[in-house]
Amino acid sequence: MTERAFIALPVALTLSILPDVRYNHTIEREAASAGKGVMLHLPMETLSGVNPGPGKVTTEMDDDAITAQVEHDLADVDLATGVNNHEGSKATADARVMTAVISVLAKDGRFFIDSRTNAKSVGQQVATEHGVRTAARDVFLDNRADVDYSEGQLRQAAALAIRTGSAIAIGHPRPTTLDALRAVIPEFQAQGITFVLVSDLVH
Repeated sequence: MTERAFIALPVALTLSILPDVRYNHTIEREAASAGKGVMLHLPMETLSGVNPGPGKVTTEMDDDAITAQVEHDLADVDLATGVNNHEGSKATADARVMTAVISVLAKDGRFFIDSRTNAKSVGQQVATEHGVRTAARDVFLDNRADVDYSEGQLRQAAALAIRTGSAIAIGHPRPTTLDALRAVIPEFQAQGITFVLVSDLVH
């Protein structure tokens, strides 16, 4: 599993884990044991109609159904201290849906990271309104499965962190993303850039 290679990296990072998929319990426990962060990667409805996978939240669900689904998914990734959306370009722009999702997190003190798959997402706003610690993705690392591209995206995140104090980068467990991270870690450390868990960046 490529995930194990990410867990073995000598820096802090957070793994976001899908519910109801093979090996998710193994990955979350190994990640937590290694001092990595664990989030639930909550599947949410897309504008394109692409199925985000099992455990999904959709705009057709009523509030009770959304609550039950999120509670189920959190129980499946039970070490998660926070949640970010997987896909969700339609659902995250729906204030009613996001209020139902965030209300579950508010009960348990979990944080929410808005993956910003849609510029019209209201996830971070709703979280703030409900007192849930939150932040949003700044950079996507691997829209292309290309090492050079991902290195460039990582450097963009680093430049933003130097300028503003922090940056949140999201990527997938791809070999190209792994190779890019391995390449830039010594470079970033030499610049005084510190890798932290995403839970350290929510407010």
